[in-house]
Amino acid sequence: MKLKKRIYMLLIVLVFIITASLYILTRPKIVFLHDIEKVEINNQYDAKSFVEKVRGHDKNEVKIDDSKVNIKKLGTYVIVYKIGDDKYEHKIEVVDTKAPRFELLKNVEVDTAGKLKAKELVTNIQDETKTKVFFKEDYDLKKAGKLKVTVVVEDEGNNQTEKETTIQLIDDKEAPVLEGVGDLMIEKNKKIDYLKNITAKDNLDPNPSIKVDDSQVDTSKLGTYQIVYTVSDRSNNKHTYKQRVEVVDKLIQKDKGQSQEKIVYLTFDDGPSNNTKKILDILDQYNAKATFFVTGTNQKCNYLIKEAHQKGHTIALHTYCHDYSQVYSSVDAYFDDLAKIGQMVKKEIGFVPRFIRFPGGSSNTISRRYCKGIMTQLTKEVKNRGYQYYDWNGDSTDALGNNVPVSQLIRNATSSSANNINILCHDTDAKGTTVQALPSIIQYYQQRGYQFKGIDENSFTPHQSVNN
Repeated sequence: MKLKKRIYMLLIVLVFIITASLYILTRPKIVFLHDIEKVEINNQYDAKSFVEKVRGHDKNEVKIDDSKVNIKKLGTYVIVYKIGDDKYEHKIEVVDTKAPRFELLKNVEVDTAGKLKAKELVTNIQDETKTKVFFKEDYDLKKAGKLKVTVVVEDEGNNQTEKETTIQLIDDKEAPVLEGVGDLMIEKNKKIDYLKNITAKDNLDPNPSIKVDDSQVDTSKLGTYQIVYTVSDRSNNKHTYKQRVEVVDKLIQKDKGQSQEKIVYLTFDDGPSNNTKKILDILDQYNAKATFFVTGTNQKCNYLIKEAHQKGHTIALHTYCHDYSQVYSSVDAYFDDLAKIGQMVKKEIGFVPRFIRFPGGSSNTISRRYCKGIMTQLTKEVKNRGYQYYDWNGDSTDALGNNVPVSQLIRNATSSSANNINILCHDTDAKGTTVQALPSIIQYYQQRGYQFKGIDENSFTPHQSVNN
């Protein structure tokens, strides 16, 4: 009996030793803090910090591959940890636990059409994920009077924020209006955008609809036709406008006088150049738009024409060769040059601009050396061919030479107090001080309530006296 007991005890000890050995041999070398790690979306994380301890090795020996983790998107991802020949997969969950923040508009008046959307009451939503906005319950929006409503903003992590506000429901009887409506002129067989520069406004509906009836217009035949605009709000209030459309053989550009708005049109001649990018960066900084009258003399920088266009600046035509003796040798020579620069620009932005500036301006006298009376002819003929030319009524005077002092450029460029100011500047490699002066020029006018816009069809057209 004693022998059997000893054998039994020996077997128990042997099993314990084997079990302990197997445990030691098979237990993971890397121990993690949690079964699944949770990280807030868009937050930084340290994958190594998820490791609680490493058995038999130093933590620094662990190699980590977290390339599959997208910290910008909710979801569960796998991080691979390697030490020696062993590999371990550990899960990380990108979560959004923070509720959205937002503000509600105050003193909101709403029509009783019953089509109010909760998002129309919300502004300045702040959250790390996409959000949706809805009312907490169905409200009767068709009865005039005051109504308390609760707006809910929910993010992709199902976090919600609720806010209550009171809206004033009004039985709307006021029709919307259209701004920018006027008689139109179009060249024969050309397409026309009837809604260009047209804006619909309503006292309560943020998105009134516009319909255009152009069934009476035949662009293949010369003549005067009528179109009808109908603008409607969601309460079914309507307003109609009848306007003339004249189909002409050639579109002659009309001059525009000063408007009541305070606008600066910064214009840069002779580019693109190595300074164009610097100019664009400054314009971006001050949320200002400008116009670039470009040439074909520095085509290695032509990619900047496209960049300027994509940023919302106006691209206009100056000259292809910028050689006065060639450009002004005859009317035909001028238009040959204009056609070349037009086609060059088309390759960059997809169309030929209709805005131009004559080399030296329309008042130049140097053209007399090459063709007497040519400016008198050109200022009329460019319009007959559908172009509009722009001189300037403000001047930085950077054409006086290279490296004109910055203080002088600022003083001259800011000397006008007109409502609409078209300022002449130049964009060439040699005009470094123009770039330096630009921020001060923009600040000066912005502080006085001016906007900086690119030239368009409605812009003021400064024309100087023709001297040849």
